[in-house]
Amino acid sequence: MMKKILQLECRYKTASKLPETLKNENFIFPSLAVAEMSTSDAIAEIHTAFIPEKARVLDMTCGFGIDTFHFAKKSSEVVTIEIDHESYLAAIHNTKALGLDNVNVVEADSIEWLKNNNKFFDVIFIDPARRDSKGRHFSLKDCCPDITIALPLLTSRCDRLIIKASPMADIEALKKELGTDCDIVVTGTAKECKELLLICDNKGNQGTISGVTTSGTTHTFNPSEEQTANAVTTPEYVLQNISATNGKGFLYEPFPAVMKCGGLKTLTKIYAVSKLHKHTHLYYSPIPIESFPGEEFKIIDIIPFSKNAIKDFSKSRPKINVSTRNFPLQAPELAKKLKIKEGGNEMVFGATAANDKKYLIVTSMGKSK
Repeated sequence: MMKKILQLECRYKTASKLPETLKNENFIFPSLAVAEMSTSDAIAEIHTAFIPEKARVLDMTCGFGIDTFHFAKKSSEVVTIEIDHESYLAAIHNTKALGLDNVNVVEADSIEWLKNNNKFFDVIFIDPARRDSKGRHFSLKDCCPDITIALPLLTSRCDRLIIKASPMADIEALKKELGTDCDIVVTGTAKECKELLLICDNKGNQGTISGVTTSGTTHTFNPSEEQTANAVTTPEYVLQNISATNGKGFLYEPFPAVMKCGGLKTLTKIYAVSKLHKHTHLYYSPIPIESFPGEEFKIIDIIPFSKNAIKDFSKSRPKINVSTRNFPLQAPELAKKLKIKEGGNEMVFGATAANDKKYLIVTSMGKSK
């Protein structure tokens, strides 16, 4: 009975994260803790995009196995290694339940296993443990296994090495710590940055950094191009004209994964948008941009921030969502000052624009990507 209750609880808590995997009624969970830490189906699909068709893959940190099971749908063979016995048994069961006859589950220490054979893979994927009794770790050397020590072994046994790292880690610090050329991919949803991927190819890397989201949007740039790019700022007269005509144009806010990866000057060039201010990460476009890697808001009105604006705002909009970007007040403080209740289908941004002027930008909230 306890096992059945555990399975029901795990399914309930992972329903939104694993909609595809849980279509299989025979899929089981080794523990609630493992279930809560598992990769989502959507993020696993992003990982799988970096696996060539019919590749031979080694997943050195099987865990709950979600990445392994997604890799198997695209690969010719997946060897997946798990050191925890209960997780190993669950992976064996789930491999059979999913009908994946190209997956070989091994119970072992993955580094020792790799040392003790001469197998070569197209791709090695590794997600070092970032938590222990001392807390969470962000640097590669503090994780288990220590990638900085294992790197020569790993790169000698594959054409492509994919290392998963903490979303809180500093990108430049990780690249320096790794000590070799790599491409960086920041993954996430519309609301959250999920992880960093360090991708090392034996055939060479371009040194690009990408922000990739589960909605399918991608922003990729080369750091050297970003250094020489000029940020385009929205001219003051454009904002004044929008205010005068009661709404023309769209406001965009990059997804968290895009904010994390950077390249925000390059962003203005790629998508023909302009920043409201060099320190305000909101972007203006006179027309909708379907492919922009962020949230879309249709501008309704732009109101110069003043005592009269504060006094009169709640008369026309007593209920509206509030956000601030590069603004002297935090969102709760602005909501209190405007004397409004938060909610509804509109959003007001308190933001600094060109010439350091402060505005209330009233928008309708676009569809989530």
